[in-house]
Amino acid sequence: MRRVSALASTLYLALSLVSAERGSCKCTPESSCWPSDTEWSAFNQTLSSSLIRGVPPGSVCYPNQPNYNPEACEFVRSQWFNSSWHAEDPVSIDYPIWTNNSCNPVWPNGTSITGDSNAGAKGCSIGAYPAYVVNASTPEQIGEAFTWARERNIRIIVKNTGHSYPGRSVGYGSLSIWTHHLHVIEYIEDFRPTACEMKSSTSAARLAAGSTGGEVLARLAKYKAVAVTGANPDVGVVGWLTGGGHGPLSQTYGMGADNLLEATIVTPDGKVLITNPCQSSDIFFAIRGGGGGTYGVVTEVVVKTFPTPKTTSHVFKMMSLNSNSSSDFYDFLGFLHSEMQRLKEGGMQGYYFIVGPPYTPQLSLAWTFTLFNKPNGTVEALLEPIETYLKERAQSFAYMQNITHADTYFDISGSATNEAVASGGSAYTSRLLSPQSLSDGNATSKVFAEIGPRSSAAESPMAPLPNPIIIGHMIASPDTPAYYPDVISMNPAWRNTLVHLIVVQTWPDGLHPELIDSIYKHLTYATNEALRNLSPNTGAYFNEADSYEPDWQTSFFGSNYERLKSVKEKYDPDNVLWCRRCVGSEALVEQPDGRLCLKAPGWTAYEGRGYEGVGSIPRRPGWDGYGTGHTEL
Repeated sequence: MRRVSALASTLYLALSLVSAERGSCKCTPESSCWPSDTEWSAFNQTLSSSLIRGVPPGSVCYPNQPNYNPEACEFVRSQWFNSSWHAEDPVSIDYPIWTNNSCNPVWPNGTSITGDSNAGAKGCSIGAYPAYVVNASTPEQIGEAFTWARERNIRIIVKNTGHSYPGRSVGYGSLSIWTHHLHVIEYIEDFRPTACEMKSSTSAARLAAGSTGGEVLARLAKYKAVAVTGANPDVGVVGWLTGGGHGPLSQTYGMGADNLLEATIVTPDGKVLITNPCQSSDIFFAIRGGGGGTYGVVTEVVVKTFPTPKTTSHVFKMMSLNSNSSSDFYDFLGFLHSEMQRLKEGGMQGYYFIVGPPYTPQLSLAWTFTLFNKPNGTVEALLEPIETYLKERAQSFAYMQNITHADTYFDISGSATNEAVASGGSAYTSRLLSPQSLSDGNATSKVFAEIGPRSSAAESPMAPLPNPIIIGHMIASPDTPAYYPDVISMNPAWRNTLVHLIVVQTWPDGLHPELIDSIYKHLTYATNEALRNLSPNTGAYFNEADSYEPDWQTSFFGSNYERLKSVKEKYDPDNVLWCRRCVGSEALVEQPDGRLCLKAPGWTAYEGRGYEGVGSIPRRPGWDGYGTGHTEL
């Protein structure tokens, strides 16, 4: 990625300041077009006092902040890695790297809880956290917010839980629509979409935008029913399924987008639409896999439900015994992946991890796979060739496994826990890998050995940083949905996906920006390229992709992109909504200081990562943010 020099950054800033006055940039707090406190207060009254000023939760840890409170800080530190806690805060997110870690909580000595010894000296700024938040309780409030922001040229973002890995639920100088308190989970035994002539009905669930997957499964368990949800129980259903949506049930019961039957959406012109394949079908097509936070704010969805299946859980752990070489381990991975299509056809599905030191003493693989409505003994038969391989090489591998049978899916899934978040810095790259691409075990072994962890952390591709982590997802549904299969925009590559593979590189908060840039470069231009070469005709998953994915329009949306872009232009011609690598995002350029400006002829999109190279929004030297003393109005 290009680095922007200080001179270029200054030039960009000067141009964007001029452009803002001409109306080609979104208004931000230092622009003359930014509403006064009086205007914000009047807007708050319009919204029945649901407007909140943006305050980074970590600000209570900084003595120079007006809301400094050591007791409150101690609580924030205790919850910082808890995804559910971030969801309950109006502005906080799971991945504060997208705010440049601008206000992570600190210890009394000034070291951040995420490891930056200079955090206290740098101070707390609002960074890319939103300037104001609408705590939405009705679609009408959201419509009011859209109208008010559009008239004043203010960027709107959308947050439910803040779980977005690509950081789409924050934005510099933005007004955030917080949907977390829209809570309805209703089971519907006989559902027919509005205005659609259907001979038969289906069981379904009506879910408000604040619903999370764990809440949905717990409620439906009372009816002996399930819906497809994400693997992390605290992930919001709406943002998840509008991007496609995979989960432990998706291989058998369809992707999240496949199971969307109807939705209520507030469009940027303030209108509230009920949309399905038979009315406002263009926007239904768009939100059925074409990405969230782009065409409007979805306030409610109706999703298909299924009778809960008998469930088998298979936990499998394998560790290499050779600490001096990784070749045996990667030969096994090549063999294993050549077997995965057979495992999939036999009913196995789920998630696996490939890790090495320092996370585990040796190179290791672990999975939790599930099977539905399969007879006892199915797992044992499917695993026989894999166990034979390992037993024949007992000097190289140790393994263990556990098989659990349950009468319902919730008996297995109800114990799922959230992943740890907000731990400093991390970057992804990912690829949808086809069955054909993984059929040659030797080819797979070579690629995985190139991109994966080493037997010694000192030999890691990004040493002295920790080894990368590989996360595999064998969860893709190969079947097009029976429900209006032509009215779905999810990436068609999902139908030819055996494994959705993610490579993760982590680093501590406070790492030198040039090193962080080198991590992104390595993932985007080395790891990503290796995966693209392995499976060139697929793509990447919108919700969990490389944040700098090349040719993202094709990678994320395939042949659907132009149609999606026309929907975006129809419903949001003023680009009130904007997010990185979302449909139509090419129309605006995100500047080094976080402003969004129309792309003028000859301008090139800024491809750096903000001030000092990280995140996307700069913290200007000496600037303590415009959020001093922000409180609820």
